[in-house]
Amino acid sequence: MATMLAALRSFASVLVPGITLAATLTGCFGGGGKDAPPPAGQDVEITDGDEPDETGGDETTTPPPDDEPVVETEDEPQDAGPCAKVATFTFTKSGDTKIASIDGEPVAWFTQGGYSVRMIGASRTFDAGDKSVATVTTTSWVRTLSEPFDMEKTSETMLSAWLNAARGVNCDAGTTDVLAISYDYVEGGSEDARYALGADFHDFLGIDWDPIDALKILPDLGFEGALDCSGYMRLVWGSRTNFTFEGKDASIPLSLKSLTGHLPRSSEDMYRSGTGKIIVPFRTQPAGAPSFQGAPTTTELASIEPGDLVFFDTSCNYAIATAILCGKNPSAISHVGMFVGRDSGGNYRFISSRTTANGPTVGNTGGWSIFNGGVDGTGSYPQRFRGARRI
Repeated sequence: MATMLAALRSFASVLVPGITLAATLTGCFGGGGKDAPPPAGQDVEITDGDEPDETGGDETTTPPPDDEPVVETEDEPQDAGPCAKVATFTFTKSGDTKIASIDGEPVAWFTQGGYSVRMIGASRTFDAGDKSVATVTTTSWVRTLSEPFDMEKTSETMLSAWLNAARGVNCDAGTTDVLAISYDYVEGGSEDARYALGADFHDFLGIDWDPIDALKILPDLGFEGALDCSGYMRLVWGSRTNFTFEGKDASIPLSLKSLTGHLPRSSEDMYRSGTGKIIVPFRTQPAGAPSFQGAPTTTELASIEPGDLVFFDTSCNYAIATAILCGKNPSAISHVGMFVGRDSGGNYRFISSRTTANGPTVGNTGGWSIFNGGVDGTGSYPQRFRGARRI
């Protein structure tokens, strides 16, 4: 891989054990340093969405669409499914994405400027400590490169070597990927994290953090074991190592403010200038519309894949709001989570750290962790959906 940003990766990746499941429906830490007060509108509890009236809930029995390709197992191990020890790939370009295929079947996607790589692997089912929450069964595995992907400078030979190694780890080594890591912290997971506004990854770990773009920040010991929404994403993507290739640990470098190739502190900055690319641009009020309905469109939902970050405005009451009352630009973003896949009820489910559920969750405490569109797009989070980014 190209050695972009090698000089900037001045802090060591911290490998922490897995953590537990938890949930909530609120905003998140905004801009500024750790000791700065949250900006107006940040971490506002959503009170207008009466979740029992929300459509598309966990009680539905509609099976989810087959939205992810399945790699069929064949007789020859060379081309056999997700656990082939060594596979021969062909590569094609689609815009700023490079697609790896086996026998014409796409199995991995690399995004220009991004760290995350989605690949097809063995099917898994994720559940939460709250057994009333619908499970997510997926063939998607998400791991990160050690540097942003450069389509022009990264050879297909190198991509093939990385992908064969990553597919082998998926099947054999037991090294958890980004999706599995995120579930460690929910209620019932191996490391049950609680919620605290302003709690970043280093607060959770109780360690100092020396940002590349700021002076050293000491942990708030009162926040140990706690995470806000953006701190949770930074722990999952930037502090945990999900893969090691050629001696380089795979995690995204973190910054305090917006810095090229880094994952910044606030949810707003993550949307504006995080790594990778924006998948769903910030959604504003359509001209002439009587009220803002934030539910994503079918086209927008189709563009979002497991591992993509999803962004919300939790500070505005969209049940009664107009464009004048609610933000018209990304400064309205106050919450971030990660799409983990379609659940057993067909819902688009995301994981995030929230106040009411007191930590990371995929559950329904304080608002269902879904962002459906169309007739199922009512309720708390669908109406507050504002954009998505692949990092």
